[in-house]
Amino acid sequence: MAGMEDLMTGLNRLFGRSGLVLLMAASLVSCAVSGNRAEMKDVAEEQPLPQATAAGTTGQALLPEQTLTDDLMFDILLAEIAGQRGAMDTSVPHYLQAAENARDPRVAERAVQIASYAKQYDIAERAARRWVELAPDDMEAHKALTVLALHLGDTAEAITQLDYLISNSDDPEEGYRLAAALLARDANKDEAVAAMEKLVAHHPENPHAWLALSRMAVNAERLEEGLDAVNKALELSPQLPAAVILKAQILVRLDRKAEATRVLDAAVSAHPENTMLHFAYGRMLLDGDDLDGARKQFGKVVELEPDNAEGLYSLALLELETKQYKAGEKHLQQLLQLRPDEQNAYYYLGYSALEQGDDAAALQWYRKVEEGDYWSQSQLRIAEILLRQGKVDAMQNHMLLLRQKNPDQSVTFFLIEGQVFTDAGMHEAAFNLYGAALETSPDNEELLYAHSLAAEKLGKLDIAERDMRRILKNDPENTRTLNALGYTLADRTTRYEEALVYIKKAYEQEPNDPAIIDSLGWVHYRLGNLDEARSLLQRAWDITGNSEIGAHLGEVMWAQGDREGARRIWEVSLKAEPENPMLLKVIDRYNP
Repeated sequence: MAGMEDLMTGLNRLFGRSGLVLLMAASLVSCAVSGNRAEMKDVAEEQPLPQATAAGTTGQALLPEQTLTDDLMFDILLAEIAGQRGAMDTSVPHYLQAAENARDPRVAERAVQIASYAKQYDIAERAARRWVELAPDDMEAHKALTVLALHLGDTAEAITQLDYLISNSDDPEEGYRLAAALLARDANKDEAVAAMEKLVAHHPENPHAWLALSRMAVNAERLEEGLDAVNKALELSPQLPAAVILKAQILVRLDRKAEATRVLDAAVSAHPENTMLHFAYGRMLLDGDDLDGARKQFGKVVELEPDNAEGLYSLALLELETKQYKAGEKHLQQLLQLRPDEQNAYYYLGYSALEQGDDAAALQWYRKVEEGDYWSQSQLRIAEILLRQGKVDAMQNHMLLLRQKNPDQSVTFFLIEGQVFTDAGMHEAAFNLYGAALETSPDNEELLYAHSLAAEKLGKLDIAERDMRRILKNDPENTRTLNALGYTLADRTTRYEEALVYIKKAYEQEPNDPAIIDSLGWVHYRLGNLDEARSLLQRAWDITGNSEIGAHLGEVMWAQGDREGARRIWEVSLKAEPENPMLLKVIDRYNP
């Protein structure tokens, strides 16, 4: 089973119904502590549990009347109190005993929960079997037994339970989706595929069975088998949209993108009213950088379903990306009518206003972002706008207030404020700010790293090196800092051999990181290894086209006598970043 945390999360979601036994435990705690059965009987003479609807839901058969015998009461209370005290080796067997003696399925359900919490999954499975026995129509009981059987490798039981869930689901597709979700929790993906294959053998004419098998095969990275299974689903149901979409996704992963595009293009042509197909086609076109084609597909989604939130959001972002700001804002406003608390919409409305030069509107929108993925970015944008308006005190007061209101995130706000200063070229202000923050968090890696970069910008190389070495003292394998220290030594000192040691160590950890490849190329240039330097820098340039890497590559080309090549690289870099100070400095040096 994948991750015990995932198993516990799944099981705990099944159990929210133990209030009765907990209430009993609380009211009789003094008796249970002593473990004296006679004392417990004095408090509660034999009495039936109150009858309630099964699983706490209406419309189901009443639970059987349960007599609270001394033995049953003793087992339940001892198990609860022992569990509360962390004595799970006492709690688990007593709850299992109670489950086996009781006729109330809630006791078995609680036993499953306790045993699972204690990671005694074999006992949890026994309790789950009892739960299913006492409540044979309870889907949650069957789900719990399925999860536990899969974890314990009890494939036969798992298949029996999955077959029950599928057969008793109101929607066959939903039944197989549930089966696939439960099987996907199994850490042994090949065993999960084998289990699904056995389920498909029970229902070979059901296209949803083959679709579920395809998903399981893809999850196990068995893409060709996944393609075969989804093709079988389409043979049985040629118009099944989910199967068409999955086939296209598999083809993309098999590097058959043109074929995938044809599959979805044909599907949307045959089913122009199907929003799911249009959305999937739009996503595929977007992944292929066909922004106009993707925008048309998302536009069709919104045309067919004006209240489709995902369609509105995707269409709006594409419109903003292609500078159709008014259209993007219109669709974000529509999204907010559906979801008034959609934080991302507020952020992108701020972005749109900012791109159009309306700082006042941008501030208004960014200040509406109160949480979520773009909260920190919104605070950064607010600070940048205030600084650009010359309101340094207002910006600093804004960040101070955020730190006061959110002391646990104070480091984050120092970093945001420092980044604002850095982006504005105010390196001294950034350096001083990070230094003040380090007084209370002297070993914070992010603050040390930011402080070191600010120090380097100011030419305070001794401080920059000190900060980086402090990080490496606490984390000798810190790739980012190894690279930064090596590059600083290569670029700002003559300690090239020492720089090479640090950069090579970073490169060993991240051999495909273009920033590290650039550093390695640059130190080889400093060492006079021009051919090696050019090869590395060309590789880094091919990955990113970064202007600073282009500046380095051009400089090496120039040193090799390839001045035309150097000028071409610099020209391309300059078009991408016409105001990059490092690039401009290099070009001025060689083309005065």
